[in-house]
Amino acid sequence: MDIDAYEQIYGALDGVDDVARVAEHFSQPIGVIYSILNQKTVTDVKRNFSKVQSKSKTHLRMWKKGKTIVQIASKNRIPATLMVSMLLKEMGIPKKSFVKNIDELPDMRLKNEVKEAIDSDFFFSPRAHELHTIKGKLGEDILEAWLVEQGISFSTEEDLREMGMLKTPDFLLDEDMEINGMKISWIESKALFGDEREHQYYLKKQFIDYEENYGTGMVVYWYGFIDTITMNGHLIKDYQFFGKDWGIIDELLNYETQW
Repeated sequence: MDIDAYEQIYGALDGVDDVARVAEHFSQPIGVIYSILNQKTVTDVKRNFSKVQSKSKTHLRMWKKGKTIVQIASKNRIPATLMVSMLLKEMGIPKKSFVKNIDELPDMRLKNEVKEAIDSDFFFSPRAHELHTIKGKLGEDILEAWLVEQGISFSTEEDLREMGMLKTPDFLLDEDMEINGMKISWIESKALFGDEREHQYYLKKQFIDYEENYGTGMVVYWYGFIDTITMNGHLIKDYQFFGKDWGIIDELLNYETQW
């Protein structure tokens, strides 16, 4: 995706209600737009969290006056699950207990509003994290099926860790594979959009180590990437590289983003 299109999409997104409209306007899969919105939300949270958290006592006073948790979260432009954490901490209720033990919360109003807040949060709630994990696994499953179809033998990340290896790609090929005139020895799957921030994060955290240990590889950003990112001669691909004949790719691109 070129940088101008990305910036237009980024600027047009303010919440999940915008996803379908923006996807249609820019002729992009739902999952691509949702991934960009997810990254925008995370960036906004990192920028504003400390400021919002510093007003926890004020938020609790507003709640006691009758404002709902969702309303307070919306006013402060922060995901509702995080507002739940702030309020419960201010009430002296342990954070780790509230998700698994909502029914044990001290009063019915609080219990109902915590449930409402978690159900309304498509980015930081337990369900959102669960869906992110499912999509990550689905991306790896697609790559594994593709490698098998290509007749390429490999070791998975799980195989490599059983051998005692620490920093491991999702797939280490038994023999180099040629793609676009380049020979690669490993492939990493990322079920997200590759913007500059994400790419630099994983470059430092993973990709440089993979290069040092295994040589040239390929990163698959399933939900697309900005065409200005580079990786020192390694390959970067997205869903389009694998063609349109795989129904499972459509499943990944349109996987549940809200409920």
